[in-house]
Amino acid sequence: MRLWDRPGQGSSERGRPLEQPKLLPRHGRRVPLTELIYDIGMHDGEDSEFYLRKGFRVVAVEADPEICRTTAERLRTFLDSGQLTIVKRAIAPARGPLTFYRSETSGWGSVVSKWAYDNAALGVASEPITVDGITLADLVGEYGNAFYMKVDIEGMDRRALESLAATSVRPKYVSMETSFARDPSFDAVRADFEVLTSLGYDRFKIINQTQVEDQLPPQPALAGSYVPIRFTSGASGLFGEESPGPWLTRESALAQFARFVRWKWLEVRLYRNMRYYLLYCKIMFRLTGRYSNLGWYDIHAKHSSVD
Repeated sequence: MRLWDRPGQGSSERGRPLEQPKLLPRHGRRVPLTELIYDIGMHDGEDSEFYLRKGFRVVAVEADPEICRTTAERLRTFLDSGQLTIVKRAIAPARGPLTFYRSETSGWGSVVSKWAYDNAALGVASEPITVDGITLADLVGEYGNAFYMKVDIEGMDRRALESLAATSVRPKYVSMETSFARDPSFDAVRADFEVLTSLGYDRFKIINQTQVEDQLPPQPALAGSYVPIRFTSGASGLFGEESPGPWLTRESALAQFARFVRWKWLEVRLYRNMRYYLLYCKIMFRLTGRYSNLGWYDIHAKHSSVD
């Protein structure tokens, strides 16, 4: 539940009035910005709503037509004002119609068939539907440069970002979800960093998605307006200079991820045989009440043009 949706939203838990988020585009910013954020993989719109309430314009991309409909209804005020644009397409390798595997678990839909097959092995079914596709390069060609781009599109993140090489668009900050949870190899993570480095990004943070719910926005804000929020599971969380932790070099960030891989060595080995991996997950659930998993990690990157 987002803090602004909580009962008694006019006051905080300690009885102090909550600061109402201003929608003034330059309030509280410390670096020169464009006013745009790309939300690539809008899902239920929680990330987009956070960006909007901070005062940014948002172009949100979502392939699932039902999610587009329900999120558009919830964020109608921002759509009507022109602050939010929802692009009802899938980010794809090429323009045109393609198959999107709409998952029964919201947010797990993908255009990558292997991800759909892996989801099915994990007991999560999907329905193939035909949607319209667009490349990330074509999208930014239409809407221009941005302050921040969030990419979370279930197996297409790296390939989508690769297409930016053909454009001059370089958002100041980018985040992408690693494919480690479905391709548990250090080489896969290194390939993610190589794409970001080739685009001119030279400082990085690795964010464990299970810790996003513990993030608290700084006050005063470092970009846009201060928004009092408690992130829910599945949210991307803070971004840019507000994201937690120090910026690292590529080598230091890779070394940090190598430690994560070593901590997950048993799951990594078992994932090579899905039968053994699922059996292990069931055993761990019986013992601990939690399903074991490889973990979901985001890479946040800062462009070399940013001080």
